[in-house]
Amino acid sequence: MNILKKIRKKIKSTFWFDVLRNYFPKINKSFSETYGEDLFVNYYFKDLKKGVYVDIGCNLPKSGSLTYMLYKRGWNGVKVDISKRSIQLNKIYRKRDINLNFAVGKYEKEIDSYIFYENCSMNTVNKKFSKYTEKSVNKRPIVTKIYQKKLDTILKKNKIKKINYLNIDVEGSEAEVLSGFNILQFKPELVSIEIHDKKCPPLNNKIYKYFIKNKYELTSIYGWTYFFNIKEENNIHFSV
Repeated sequence: MNILKKIRKKIKSTFWFDVLRNYFPKINKSFSETYGEDLFVNYYFKDLKKGVYVDIGCNLPKSGSLTYMLYKRGWNGVKVDISKRSIQLNKIYRKRDINLNFAVGKYEKEIDSYIFYENCSMNTVNKKFSKYTEKSVNKRPIVTKIYQKKLDTILKKNKIKKINYLNIDVEGSEAEVLSGFNILQFKPELVSIEIHDKKCPPLNNKIYKYFIKNKYELTSIYGWTYFFNIKEENNIHFSV
């Protein structure tokens, strides 16, 4: 039995398994990994036929994606991930998007990335977070170098002037991403971001304070994922 489990695990970590998994995505309506967050995103923008998203820590093109529903409706945008395989698959299945293999943070430099599996959504550049994941998946990561860019630099390079939806899911480095982003310039209508804090809502968390300071309000919670929108929108939808 242990041998079969190892074989199954090995198959699931292959490139071609990911190709088939994304060619035949989930039959149900949601493509997200856990709470159906993409259903909320799709509903929030139900009246906007075409828009622009920026997805930092995008992982796979369909399975687990919070932006694939929008892509199917004609949207496009910029997607960034530290996994080379993830970006390779995104280039195959989401050709309208700009798909980039970088880390995103406060400084532009080469840094360490911690890769557990090429198709793992818990790959990270945060060493402390990698220790937690190592215990969770019972596997040591492969440490590789990757170049880190500021989000502002990426947006400027790719001529992005307006963002309708921003998703940040980078396993413990969310605050670093925000440090290299001028939110007042781009003013994304809706932002989803992971906040790893036991308190709900996390009133003293620096990410939470960042959005309140910049005149955003908490509009929805799905597990660790918090949604913020610009105060004028005033749409409240909680799902804890």
